[in-house]
Amino acid sequence: MKKILVLAMVLLTSIAFAGEFEIQPSMTQAQFDSLAKEMGAIVTPTPNSPAEPLKTLGFDIALETSVIDIDDDQAYWENAWDNGDPSGMALVSRVHVQKGFPFGLDIGASVSKGHTIPFTAVTGEVKYALLKGTIATPAISVKGSFTKVFGMEDISINTLSAGAYISKGILFLTPYAGIETVYTMATDDSGNDFDKVNTNAARGLVGLQISPLPLISINLEVAKGAVMQYGLKAGIRF
Repeated sequence: MKKILVLAMVLLTSIAFAGEFEIQPSMTQAQFDSLAKEMGAIVTPTPNSPAEPLKTLGFDIALETSVIDIDDDQAYWENAWDNGDPSGMALVSRVHVQKGFPFGLDIGASVSKGHTIPFTAVTGEVKYALLKGTIATPAISVKGSFTKVFGMEDISINTLSAGAYISKGILFLTPYAGIETVYTMATDDSGNDFDKVNTNAARGLVGLQISPLPLISINLEVAKGAVMQYGLKAGIRF
């Protein structure tokens, strides 16, 4: 948690000195392909929740923050910044709501807001518990989601993601892990006439949900794939 907060503070203090996301004429098709793959991971939310399902009348309502490490030495990021000097991290905030239904089904929606890279992303998701979990056995679930991105002038992005997750509650702690695939569909709007990109990338994740009080949940999460992502969540879960 300390590392996440430090990264967020460093990022916030650097925002004023950073340029803006703007695809340059010097970008190549291969660079656009690489940029689209990493942008797909940035705009697609990680779960920030364990595999176990909500109860039929349950809700999970939360505020989330993700800090994403960007390899700003890569030419495709340099050519995506108006001053050629991209920020080394991206900050994304999110409002996330999940609702429990019978038979281990959860349905959720979220709105994400990018800061160093300005965008708004709307995500819908469906999660199904293959095993709900007991005192002795873990919960196992699968999830699919669709994300549509708004507010970016130079690139249009939609993503599909699918994943499998496992978790096991121990007192007020619930560690969890998962693997996801993110399929990104990107179109050039910068006037460079790049071909449309359809690309896929896997990511693995581990997290810990802490429930210090009834109804209160705090999640810490790390995901590694096309980019490295650190997540922090605080919300109400019942």
